[in-house]
Amino acid sequence: MPASPPPIPKKALGRTTGKAKLLETETFGAYTVYEPMGEGGMARVHRAERVGPDGTRRTVALKRMWEHLSEDRDFVESFIQEARLASLLRHPNVAQAYELGKVDDTYYIAMELVPGPTLNDVMIQSRTAAGAMPLPIVVEILIQLCDALDHAHNLHDEHGRALEIIHRDVSPANVIVSSSGVVKLIDFGVAKAARSNVHTQHGFIKGKLSYVAPEYTLGQLDRRADLFAVGVIAHEMLSGRRLFLADTDIETVHNIREKPIQPPSRTSSQVTPDLDDIVMTALQRDPNKRWQNAAAMRAALVGARAAIGTADANVIREWVSWAFTREPWRDSIVVRLVETLVAPRESAPILVVDRAPIAPRTTPTVVASPRRAHAPTLRVERLRGATPRESAPILRIAQTRPSRDSTPTIVDELHGGAMPQRTMVIRPPSPRSAAPQLALVLIATALAAAGWYGWLDAALAAL
Repeated sequence: MPASPPPIPKKALGRTTGKAKLLETETFGAYTVYEPMGEGGMARVHRAERVGPDGTRRTVALKRMWEHLSEDRDFVESFIQEARLASLLRHPNVAQAYELGKVDDTYYIAMELVPGPTLNDVMIQSRTAAGAMPLPIVVEILIQLCDALDHAHNLHDEHGRALEIIHRDVSPANVIVSSSGVVKLIDFGVAKAARSNVHTQHGFIKGKLSYVAPEYTLGQLDRRADLFAVGVIAHEMLSGRRLFLADTDIETVHNIREKPIQPPSRTSSQVTPDLDDIVMTALQRDPNKRWQNAAAMRAALVGARAAIGTADANVIREWVSWAFTREPWRDSIVVRLVETLVAPRESAPILVVDRAPIAPRTTPTVVASPRRAHAPTLRVERLRGATPRESAPILRIAQTRPSRDSTPTIVDELHGGAMPQRTMVIRPPSPRSAAPQLALVLIATALAAAGWYGWLDAALAAL
């Protein structure tokens, strides 16, 4: 983590990243609806605002069910259950629900609007531009996520009965790192509660496949499945790589069930042994060997934090803000400089002169037969009907490995036989050492890290 992140312009991140599209506002019941924030198979979400009787304004995330689903009893019950569960979840690390209602034929939920990027956005930015997330920030995000799950798993209804909520879709896309540096778990739309009228169809998995527990793929599910998902998130944050995702769902499920799992320290040497143990325990395929509850995993993370260091909300906010100012490596000046340094130069030709029979006092015919734009071939053919008396040269030009401007090396070879053949080959000299190029790349990387992009642009233009 940089000691002093550079100042950044004030802008929204994550689900409100970028400039909002200028759209005409819409009136929906008591709400004024603005730009869309996302949509899914059940509903779409917009930023909206409600003005209270006393003139106070509340900005919310307005989630509205698609109108064509209002006649489907299962979808309506699932939507109402989400609102009910969210209204009972009162925790700093869970996005709050304010209101459930219906306007005409459209059901809606007014939820807390959490400005900031999703953890998925942060992880992608870390992999492609900002570099590895500092360990204290990783641990603090995991601690807050465990806090949210511990609250949900142990929630009771208004009569004191345990609800036994299972989120079922704990994934980076459903975790927001708010602009205040606080982690929020969102989207209990597919959550399962013991006391519920909504039942999942047998054989269907709800949630993002690459984060589901192996026993869930076999039809078994309890709250420890959520902790397996936390283990996957932790491994991916620490290693900077996706753990189980494959090209197809079948391959992903196979990876979840069978793929050998290496400790994150195999990829990142900064990961401590204690942190390795915590993550690998969460990723145990046997639920009985896994963390049995979120509180136990949280306690272990707090213990590991002592050797790593702490990160409060301000540290998280500053690092995330700084991370989104970094230019992706694929577009960065360093990559362009490296590509320029290692780009092949114009190829030096090989000149081959063969002695071949052709008629005397005739001019050879030159036939150009380019195969590719970068590999032309010129050939001299003898005239038709010529008698083989005197030899005239046949000229062929072919591409060789790249070389810089230099004096060619000439090799003269004499071949024996009844018809002598003389070959003159022009070959490039031995390539230069790659050390100067490597040094330039390292210098460019250091300068880019220091923010000296103007100098690098000038250097690149001069090459």
